[in-house]
Amino acid sequence: MSAVLSVWIALGALITSIAVVCWPTPGADAVVTLLPYTLALSATLAAAVLWGLRHRRPDEPGVAGQRMQAVASIVINSLSFAILLFALQKPIHAIMGLALEAAFLTFCYWAYRRVILRE
Repeated sequence: MSAVLSVWIALGALITSIAVVCWPTPGADAVVTLLPYTLALSATLAAAVLWGLRHRRPDEPGVAGQRMQAVASIVINSLSFAILLFALQKPIHAIMGLALEAAFLTFCYWAYRRVILRE
């Protein structure tokens, strides 16, 4: 259930971030302030799903689907973060932030595959 919830929260945050960037309104500051926390909640739920399934084999029923939903949630959250980053920062700072995020996510994925999912 947490995997599905994290995906739906991520999709809602993506749509909200696109709406805030494309149609700015005077009261959107509160929404932009809360979006990173929403993204963090969704990513935390996805990480909890991945952590909970770390010892289960991929051929068990539902495991592969939940892992795919959790990873999709993290990817959608990264896209939402990138949209907000480019909307709020100078392009060079946004690119530096995306490079830092990509490096961190690559390290996390490597650690997940090598340390947590080791056979």
